[in-house]
Amino acid sequence: MLEQADFAKARKAEANYHNELYHEHEILEAGSWMSKPNSLVMEMLDRLLEHKERVNVLDLGCGAGRNTIPMAMRLKGTGSQMLGTDLLAEAIDKLHENALEYGVTDGIQAEEVDVELTNIAENHYDFIVACGCLEHVSSEIALVKVLNRMKLGTKLGGIHCITMNTDVQEVDIVSGREREPLIELNLPMERATTILQEVYAEWNILEHKTVIRSIAEDKYDTPTQFRCHCITLAVQKIK
Repeated sequence: MLEQADFAKARKAEANYHNELYHEHEILEAGSWMSKPNSLVMEMLDRLLEHKERVNVLDLGCGAGRNTIPMAMRLKGTGSQMLGTDLLAEAIDKLHENALEYGVTDGIQAEEVDVELTNIAENHYDFIVACGCLEHVSSEIALVKVLNRMKLGTKLGGIHCITMNTDVQEVDIVSGREREPLIELNLPMERATTILQEVYAEWNILEHKTVIRSIAEDKYDTPTQFRCHCITLAVQKIK
């Protein structure tokens, strides 16, 4: 866990990076990792819709709507409800803009809130998405608390779709030197996997894999390469 001063630096660095990203790139357009939604998110949504006409969806750390907008487009006209939450005001503003552009304003509500402080209504959601936000909580304890609140907020048969970056490294592209990564919760892959397995011990695992990711970022004064083991997990509440 980062010291308080380093945690604040990590938050500021992430905010600057994402704000610049939202300014320079649009969702669902080529040029960044936001160019298309997470394929597993859409697959799990379709899985739910095989058995339900309408669903309640929570997208934690929704950003500008990389996943939120495609889900809303898929759910348009079904009477489904969707809430997207994000820590950054700029992300929520951009989500509203994108909802208007893609004609899905009626299907999306948005809230500016830290994932640790998000109020998740009990037994309310059919689908909860947490892609790339859980590594931005303050501690392992906070991570487990968020996961348990997600569980309590999920209806029987509901699904969680999670991606979480672990073993994060940040390498200066020019010098090739590794720098101390500024990320709030940089867990080893094995530890994060153990936590997820323990929390979801009684749920049905639909998908679980880990892949190596490498993304060029302009997060600091010089360009860096973001490297990690990304855990992808889809689980379903069966009792």
